[in-house]
Amino acid sequence: MYLINALAKPKKSSEHYDEVIGAYVSLYIDYKDIQGALKLANFYIKDEGWKVTEIEDEYFTLDSIDDVDEEQKDLYTEALEYGYSIVFNCYEEED
Repeated sequence: MYLINALAKPKKSSEHYDEVIGAYVSLYIDYKDIQGALKLANFYIKDEGWKVTEIEDEYFTLDSIDDVDEEQKDLYTEALEYGYSIVFNCYEEED
């Protein structure tokens, strides 16, 4: 499994358009190789109505649930069950 982080902006079709200017996105993707996982990350973000502005070069390989913090274990479990888990941490202003 991979943990991939990205930056995204809401498209007009997103329910968050005009509410936030962007989000830090974390995706847990249960896939066999990183290239496929990166393509899936792009797809899942776009499917939620967001435009990918950057996918961070650094990603994390997770071999078991013990590789994640306690508060992230539900996301890991969800990704095992459904193939992925996605979290949008929205922000309203540029830092």
